[in-house]
Amino acid sequence: MIATEEPVGVPMLRMNNLQNDGWALGDLKYIELTPEELNKYKIVQGDILFNRTNSKELVGKCEVFKEEGDWVFASYLIRVRLDPSKALPEFVSAFLGTKAGRLQIDRVSRQIIGMSNVNAEELKALLIPFPSLNKQRDLVMDMESARAARQAKLSQADELLKGIDEFVLEQLGLKLPKEEKRATFAVRLNKVKQGRQDALYYAPYYEKLVSTLNKCKHPKVTLGEISPELIGGATPTRGDTELYAEDGIKFLRILNIAPNEIVLNGVNYIQDGVHSSELKRSQLSKNDVLMTITGRVGTSAVITEDILPANINQHIVRMRIQRESCLPEYLAVYLNTSIGIALSNRGVTGGTRIALDYEVIRKIQIPIPPIDTQKKIVSELQRRRAQARALREEAEREWQSAKEKFEKALLR
Repeated sequence: MIATEEPVGVPMLRMNNLQNDGWALGDLKYIELTPEELNKYKIVQGDILFNRTNSKELVGKCEVFKEEGDWVFASYLIRVRLDPSKALPEFVSAFLGTKAGRLQIDRVSRQIIGMSNVNAEELKALLIPFPSLNKQRDLVMDMESARAARQAKLSQADELLKGIDEFVLEQLGLKLPKEEKRATFAVRLNKVKQGRQDALYYAPYYEKLVSTLNKCKHPKVTLGEISPELIGGATPTRGDTELYAEDGIKFLRILNIAPNEIVLNGVNYIQDGVHSSELKRSQLSKNDVLMTITGRVGTSAVITEDILPANINQHIVRMRIQRESCLPEYLAVYLNTSIGIALSNRGVTGGTRIALDYEVIRKIQIPIPPIDTQKKIVSELQRRRAQARALREEAEREWQSAKEKFEKALLR
């Protein structure tokens, strides 16, 4: 049985669809099954899906399934179907996320090649207090209310950061053209002969973006002029695991590069010897601008002092600004705008693994407003990021407090 992205067959839930506190159903795979297979792996409303293998922190993630229709689950998940006369699935899922639940999961999980595992028999053996169904309903209602409040604050934080796009384009006097959905269009032959020959590059929307940028009142320079030397990272080749470390030299990957921010969740580390020899060329310094060049192409962030020492893998390019007229934080925030991301993605090549080559990066046009305007943009970004961070921290504190209250009501 092979799962594909084509919507043929039934949707299959995988580990990445099961988040810490909810479902992420934007990236689904589909699979064709016989009626017997569908019956065996089908999930229905009220089933709990439990993540049985992953890193120690992520093993044990569980959530109640509430979608309609035919769905199945992948092998790294365990389906839990409860007796509705004894337990509410939302109650059991909430308990497994408390400290008491996590303590039991951590105790039975086994480490295998850097991954933790919990099997179905071990899951069955977990101890769960069962108050009356009415008490369970009351506790679940309190948790759902806390979850909704948490999600509202997280959504507010997200909206704050999304709004930076509109602010930056307004400061630059740029207006996004309307996106076109046309699947067919014509291009003059002499234009193709002189440049790229892939159809997507000449899509009408990209042509309008370029026209919009050309009308910008501010002078424009290429990325190659701002940073003449573009340096890509690498993955250590000698010996494998002994090249990595528990801490010390941060080894940044695509997952660590978020828009205008370096995220250290899940960061890897390399030995100082690797950093100083094999990967010496891609060592990072304060104010370096990083850009992802494969997969999630064009996402950019600035290296700050607290990130160092650090290095990058081959899916990231380092830009070191050589022009005083361009602030590193401004460059990153512009590259992360809808125009910046679109222009980066216009230049990608490849089929199953898209990538942005260095020559394309060098040609990306960057508007250079006065330094005061750049500082205004950077200041607004920092203000919004600080507000968003405060909202997220508040949401997390309140959520943890709700889980502790839930647990105390059961164990006191």
